[in-house]
Amino acid sequence: MDVDPAPPAATAPSVRCPFSLTVEPIARMLNLELADHPVYDGLELQWFDDDVHGTGMLAFLSRRAGRAVDYYAQPGLRLDPAGYRIGGGTRSWNETEFAVARLEVADDGVDAHVRFTDVNGRAVEVRVLDRDGRKRHRAALLAPVSAAVERPESMLLVWMTDFDLVHVGPTSPVVRIDGQDAAIGRLPGERLHRRHLIKYAGSLCAVTLNRAHDGPLATAGDATDAASAQSPDGSGDAGTAVLGADAGGHRARVVLDPALPDLTTVTDGATTTGRWHVTVDAARLTGGRWWVRRVGDLVDLRLDVDERWRPRGLPPLMRVVTTVAPVFRRWPTTYRWRARVELVPAPAMTSRWERVGGERGAGYRRLTGS
Repeated sequence: MDVDPAPPAATAPSVRCPFSLTVEPIARMLNLELADHPVYDGLELQWFDDDVHGTGMLAFLSRRAGRAVDYYAQPGLRLDPAGYRIGGGTRSWNETEFAVARLEVADDGVDAHVRFTDVNGRAVEVRVLDRDGRKRHRAALLAPVSAAVERPESMLLVWMTDFDLVHVGPTSPVVRIDGQDAAIGRLPGERLHRRHLIKYAGSLCAVTLNRAHDGPLATAGDATDAASAQSPDGSGDAGTAVLGADAGGHRARVVLDPALPDLTTVTDGATTTGRWHVTVDAARLTGGRWWVRRVGDLVDLRLDVDERWRPRGLPPLMRVVTTVAPVFRRWPTTYRWRARVELVPAPAMTSRWERVGGERGAGYRRLTGS
């Protein structure tokens, strides 16, 4: 009696790179800490002007209790609230009609004026003007915003390429909440350096590495661009060597050395390791070690971060600040990524970021009285 052969076992398709990388441009930004307000401890303004997000203002206020954040977006902006889980998480997301919404960055300084009403009916007004006709000499800075994220959904790298502090001048900054003036955090030695602790940038981008994932895995990866490396003997593809994403004139790259192999080609029981780093606009921001281990149809992946940000070309004041407040340089090393991929006919992945160590920017808050 003839017996039909058993059908071949289903195998997983190629899983070249499970990482994801995105870049979102932000046209302009202004940020400050509040020293003594009973409700809020910080405020940020972002201005968008691109085909993806539209044109307009996003303002957000961080609450002192629990560090949760309320967001206020002008109607017509197309923003993803999931990309704004900073601090203690999102408290509210609100479409808001601003009475005034202006944020302009020129060669000689910044002009910002905003008026809106918060979710509790308080009037909020911000007025900052330091333009004086003299060209500013600005720098590039990695914002430490992710240092305060308690439950990270990704590694968020906010890179500011046209950064400065507001100059002390004849017009004093005003932050008024519910009819009362709110004090702004201060850098020691203001009479010498003549700067307010109000940060602004004329060009920046938000880079998101490996957003937390739980479900089917796109076998080609989620990044805009992935480049392969050849095997040492030239016989074929050795894996993914570079992952890239570009938007709004900004370019991000994750470089893997050696190349990350197709996960289906990793030998059962084997462990493979290498180094990785991320650059934004050709500036190296951080990096560390990658690690892959396969047991049967399960592959565990890790990204450990051990490279501090090493700034280049900062003006003297910012060089001092980023040294005295080490959170600016150290915060990336408090992140690590863990993932598990199941190599089945429809590959799936569960991944998460974790925080390690206790650095959450407390030293910076003590330094600035915020």
